[in-house]
Amino acid sequence: MSLLSKKIEEYILESGETVQSLAEMGNFNRTTLQRVKSGERLPTRAFFKKMTKVLRLSATEEAELETLLEIAQVGEGTYANRQKIIELIETISELTEYKIPFSKELRQKEVIENDGDFSKQIQIVSGKKQVLGMIENCIDRELFQEADPTVKLAIPYSFHSVYDYLFQQMMGNKKQLNLQDVLNLRRSFDDTVADPMLGALKHLIALTLLDNVNYQSHCYVYHSETKMTGPEISALFPYFILTTNAVITISRDLNQAVLYQDPGFRELYANCFQEMIASTRPFILESNDLFKVFDLDRKFKVEVIVEPLPCFAYYADRELLEITLNKDFPYYEPLLEAVDQYFTYFRQVSRGMLNIFSLKNLRQFMNDGSLVFPEEIYHPLTPVERLTTLKQVRDDLFHNRRILVALDDDKLFLNSAVEFIYESIDCLRLVLHYKINGRVVYKTIELREPGIIAAFADFFTSLPNSDYVLPTETTLLEMDALIRDYEPEVRGQTSPPLI
Repeated sequence: MSLLSKKIEEYILESGETVQSLAEMGNFNRTTLQRVKSGERLPTRAFFKKMTKVLRLSATEEAELETLLEIAQVGEGTYANRQKIIELIETISELTEYKIPFSKELRQKEVIENDGDFSKQIQIVSGKKQVLGMIENCIDRELFQEADPTVKLAIPYSFHSVYDYLFQQMMGNKKQLNLQDVLNLRRSFDDTVADPMLGALKHLIALTLLDNVNYQSHCYVYHSETKMTGPEISALFPYFILTTNAVITISRDLNQAVLYQDPGFRELYANCFQEMIASTRPFILESNDLFKVFDLDRKFKVEVIVEPLPCFAYYADRELLEITLNKDFPYYEPLLEAVDQYFTYFRQVSRGMLNIFSLKNLRQFMNDGSLVFPEEIYHPLTPVERLTTLKQVRDDLFHNRRILVALDDDKLFLNSAVEFIYESIDCLRLVLHYKINGRVVYKTIELREPGIIAAFADFFTSLPNSDYVLPTETTLLEMDALIRDYEPEVRGQTSPPLI
């Protein structure tokens, strides 16, 4: 029996009713309930609702049963992956929504002086707790003693504790840290738990969102056919961490570590790290160059976009671009040509794209006309242009010309900083755009590891049939309300033709 069928059997026993009496009360088939109870079949959505009603379950009990039903439908690993992705989206939204004040003064821990003599050239520890303690002490010394602290990591992405410790130490800290890493995306698959890379992504992206961390991340994907593992000095201690004056080498099982403070030995590993950087590609790119962020010169077909606003590329023709882009911008002409070609090609090849957006952000757009681009390159859309575009989106949804789905903002927090672009089985791009001290910052995370892309693809395609989105009828009603709210503002103005 599955966890779902066991829980249903438990609720039936608690109800004091028989399968026959429950079937009569709910006006459904007794044999079907018996098979659901024994785990022979899964209930349909309609049957599930009837069953929970006659069992008189509380909201909490019904929610627990719905979770077990989803696990039974998709499997434990897929369900865990979906929850990790939701956690990732909400973490990004929270860190970009709220400014973290620099209020934490860094203090050197007493444990640094008490847990080993750092004046020794070599120290050896065994045990995962001791290994992590040595790493934390070394990081603390770097942050506390160095004017320009620098940490370089060549560790497995699954070593979450190190990334989490760096995040906790730097969050709200007045210190500035230069952080570099090279990630080995070696696959370790277990279909009963979440993919560990999804958990790692949350830690890595959280670090990129801290103002006081200058983070450069590179990666390579391990392939068993090519056995691409990158430069490796020691087969026994393949991982290492560099600070200004020390290097820690770490065993493959993360159970042993050796700290060296010999300058020559540190230089050996520093050279190895530079070789790794030179032979890998950026995993996280920070740039205000829109050509790099959106890769405007590249040909592609988008399958799914999860973003704050409905995809306006469908409506931004050349005439609107000429009006909207700032003619005083030094590169106006090449930018106009590039964006026009980008949008034109996008409309041609992405007609069947799934577009998931946020009504909360759409309302904000109707208030200020702001898009995700730097303010110096465009003029915010006028109230007339906003209303005309909103009506076009609403009309496309009503006539089913586009696959548009609105998130339930009370259940999934997606702010204006987050944009997922799923292109194919080969590439998923996460584009972040948010303000720091009035400056728009862009970061692009390009994911090419097949297992991770598959997890996101499953999550995106599952959203339209989930409780995280609103029914089409509700979305249309919300859009109609927006139109009614903003029509008085533009009444009497002439709407320019957008298409």
